Amino acid sequence: MMCGRIYWAVVVAMLGVNPAAQGQSTAAVPKLTMQGPAEQSGTGVIRDAFGRPCLDVEAAARREVVNSEMLDHIVSIKNNCPRIIKAKVCYFNSDQCTGVELRPYKRVDTILGAMRGINFFRYSVIQK
Repeated sequence: MMCGRIYWAVVVAMLGVNPAAQGQSTAAVPKLTMQGPAEQSGTGVIRDAFGRPCLDVEAAARREVVNSEMLDHIVSIKNNCPRIIKAKVCYFNSDQCTGVELRPYKRVDTILGAMRGINFFRYSVIQK
C-alpha cells in the first residue's frame, strides 16, 4: 500500500499536477470576439454579375498569447469576384487605416490595431 502512494506522488510530481486542484475549473476566456458588420462608405459597393457584394467582410478581436489583456483587432476580407479590388479598412470615423489589395477569389487578413481590454470595435471598409 505504501508503494502505491509513493508511486502516485512521483507521477504527480513529474506531471506537475496539483491533486487538490483536480475537479476545479476556471472560467474560459474566449480567444475571439466576433464583431458586427462593417460600415460601408466610399463610392459604393462593388457587386458581381448577380448583384451580390464582391467583398465578404468579417472581424474579430483576438487575445494575444503573451499578454491576454491586449487584443488584436483583425479584419478578414474575401474577394468573391474575378477582378482585383482595392479597399481601405479603418477604425470608424478615424484616420487610422490599412490599405489592402484583394486578388480575385482570395482572402486577406489584416490587423487593424491592438488595444488593451477593448473587445469590441467599429470599423469601416472603403472600396476603390
